[in-house]
Order: sequence, then C-alpha cells, then structure tokens
Amino acid sequence: MSDLRIINIEKQYPQTKQQKDPAFSLQPVALTIKEGEFFSLLGPSGCGKTTLLKLIAGLIPADNGEIWVGDDHLTAVAPEARRFAMVFQQSLLFPHMTVEDNVAFGLKMQKISKRERLADAQSMLEHVGLGGYGSRFPDELSGGQQQRVALARALVAKPRLLLMDEPFSALDPSLREEMRELLRSVQKEFHVTVLFVTHDREEAFYLSDRIGVMSEGRLLQIGKPKEIYEQPVNVEVASFLGLKNIIRGTVANNHFISNDQSFEFPIQSSIQTSQSVLIIRPETIRPVSENMVEILGCVYFKGVIHHKIFSHGYYSVKVRIGEHLLICNFTSQEAEKMNPEQPIDLMINSEDMRFVNG
Repeated sequence: MSDLRIINIEKQYPQTKQQKDPAFSLQPVALTIKEGEFFSLLGPSGCGKTTLLKLIAGLIPADNGEIWVGDDHLTAVAPEARRFAMVFQQSLLFPHMTVEDNVAFGLKMQKISKRERLADAQSMLEHVGLGGYGSRFPDELSGGQQQRVALARALVAKPRLLLMDEPFSALDPSLREEMRELLRSVQKEFHVTVLFVTHDREEAFYLSDRIGVMSEGRLLQIGKPKEIYEQPVNVEVASFLGLKNIIRGTVANNHFISNDQSFEFPIQSSIQTSQSVLIIRPETIRPVSENMVEILGCVYFKGVIHHKIFSHGYYSVKVRIGEHLLICNFTSQEAEKMNPEQPIDLMINSEDMRFVNG
C-alpha cells in the first residue's frame, strides 16, 4: 500500500524586524493518508494548510519530521522526483501551447513518445469533459475550462499523490459545484490519492473521505465529515464548522449548569466535574407541541422567539434563553405559526449534546 505518512513534520518561520506578532510556526503534524483517499485540510486563512501542503510537495524544507509514501522516504527528495502533481487556485497553463500540449507536457518531460502522450492527453481531456478542445489555446477557454485542463494535466501523469491548493476558490458558485462534481467523479474513477486544501466547509464536507481541521499551525482534529461535525473535540473546531450554540458552564454532581444559570439539567455520570462547554447542533433541537408526551432521555427548555429567517427549505429560528440566543433549524410546518416574542418550549435528546473541556 502506498499510503502517505507524515511523521511529526514541522516548520518555523523566522520573525522579521517589521513583525509585531510572533513568527508563524507549524506545530508537529502526524498524519497518514490512505492510498486512494480524498483527504482535505480545512481551516481559516493563515492556519498552516498551504505550508503543510508545500512541505509534502517538497517546495519548502521541513525543520523536523519525515515524509514517506509506502516504503519510499521522500523528506530529502527533490519535488520533481516525488511523482506528485499539483493544482493551484490559478490554472498556470502555458499560454503559447495548445490545450492538448499543455496536458501532455508532463509526459513529454518523462520522455514519453509524442504519439503516446498526445493519445493520453486526448483521452484525459475526454474524462474532464473537454473532448474536442485539444487544439484551442488557454485564452480561448473560460476559467472553469482552464481548471479542467489543469486537472487533466495533473492526472495524465498518474501521480502517486494529487495536491490541490484551493483550486476552485476563484470560480463563481455554479462553476465550483460543477468542478466539485467532476473532481469527485474522476478521483473515484482513477483511485488517485488527493490532499485538498480549502477554507470552504461545504466543499470539504462534499468531497472528502476524511478531514483534518487546522488552526494557528496545529492540526486539531481528524475524522470523517459526519464525525467531526457531530463530535468536535473543542470549541475552536465547533466554531469553525459554523456551530453557534456554544454554552459555557460547569459540570458538577451529575448536572450541567450554564454560567448564567439559564441552562441546568442532569447529565451522564461519566462526564467528569470540570469547567465545560455545551455544544448543541441546530438541527437536533425540536419544538414541543401542546399534547406531546415527555420523552425519556430528552432535556427540555423554555425560551422566547427572537426572530425567524427562511433559508433553503427550512427556518432558522433564534430563541432567547437567558443570555443566549439559541439557533434552531425547524421545518416550515414547525415554524409557520411562530412569531417574535412568543414563548416556546424546546426539547433535545441528551445523546445529541456534545460536551468539551472549557
């Protein structure tokens, strides 16, 4: 198996005289990406995603750590000898070459015969939806088409690893969706290992087998999309994933009490006494109807509706509970009779609550 193994790789940038803040450092990263896996590095700008990508590509030297693919130790190997391919935000096509020659360029560097490399280039252009475009030049293509050419150029060389640094961020939303669909399709078809850098949560969740969430030079959590969304390890991860219902409090005597004391309820005894943070996903909260029988294992709250907004087939409803505005996702049927300043009873299954250290 040609898994990519990153063993405690790290990078420290020296502080310049002009810098007021401490110099950026990538803390030791240990990570294994399985052969044929689509792995995304997700995090805000400046968190170290691209630095890690460049270390893996060999574009910058590591201060410590090792990089392996299968039994090959690549830490000191030159970038061009690693048999990796890269796709960047800009397509970086050669303007003086035809589309076909752009795609075939890497094969030409490998001394593949002209007949064979052009045949491979034409075949790969078919796979990315650009059959018949081989004789055109890059300036005759749209931005989305240029990125398809860049993807074809990367894949035609059969790389051991495809590195992608926010490749769709310059495209408009509809083109981004098209490119995600295409990338997902060809990645599965060719079983290529992909390391994908993005700050777009939706993009990472749609494409990835697993995701690594980064912040301030640290890899905070690795997991499948559903796992990291439902079980974030800390407040940083939850916040970056867009989870707004973050309630600080204390766990004591098998009870959780929020700092403003507006939330208080029993919890499982396995949770240790400590300062704690309760994270509630909006879709797990349900309104309580008048005749609903109380359900064992659920926690109930009373609040007041602040406002509601229709969004993509559901209503996002903010409910005031003490000092908190709890965001709830309700169906149109649930929310149709809700109005601002109206009292409301809410319920949530205790299994859907996530507690992390405060």
